[in-house]
Amino acid sequence: MFTHYTFLALDLAAQRTAEADRYRLAAAARADRHEVSRFRRLVARAAVAVARAADDTVIDATCVAA
Repeated sequence: MFTHYTFLALDLAAQRTAEADRYRLAAAARADRHEVSRFRRLVARAAVAVARAADDTVIDATCVAA
């Protein structure tokens, strides 16, 4: 009978661990990611601005050469 109770306790512990992992992962997904997102957005906007400037330079040089 003690073996049965041991397996029940281990099963309950595994369920609680899985539940805690779900909550921990969900909290980690939401935790203060806004600053990182803002930085990534800023870098992406800068990259787009540089790409547009490079395109304008290439287009202007092509128009002048033609």
